[in-house]
Amino acid sequence: MSAGYGSYGLCVEPEFRLTNQRLPMIDRGVTLCLAHVRGGGEMGRERWYEDGGKYLQKRNTFTDFIAAARLLIDQGLTTPSMLAIEGRSAGGLLVGAAINLEPTLFTAALAAVPFTDVLTTMRDATIPLTVGEWEEWGNPNQRDFYEYIASYSPIDNVPEGELALR
Repeated sequence: MSAGYGSYGLCVEPEFRLTNQRLPMIDRGVTLCLAHVRGGGEMGRERWYEDGGKYLQKRNTFTDFIAAARLLIDQGLTTPSMLAIEGRSAGGLLVGAAINLEPTLFTAALAAVPFTDVLTTMRDATIPLTVGEWEEWGNPNQRDFYEYIASYSPIDNVPEGELALR
């Protein structure tokens, strides 16, 4: 299982707690991986986040996540038929975009409280927090940001015929 977030410059630190629900999965042989993708700040705020993971560079977040998944496969740690991914909130956007870009790379996904309807949400300035979110994604009321966000917004990029549950 691979998890990622990749937004707001947040560094997601790996943690272990005995009460963590992942322990039973580890006992059953599941390998857990936390992907540090652009949009986070693990490799420096300026280069990794400001210049490489937000606004008109946001797609780097999704391609980094896909590259991390491919690395796990190339190293023999998993296969596409055994690879599950997880993301919450902006991480749900990450998961949704990755599935749309590479639908055969993953067998299952958990997108908890996913931010998947990016265009509709970000165009409505009356929704609390939206205007502040423009600092992460850009303002889709401006043409360049609209077109870029439209290119990755998960709900707007579901491949033809993929809306049905598999």
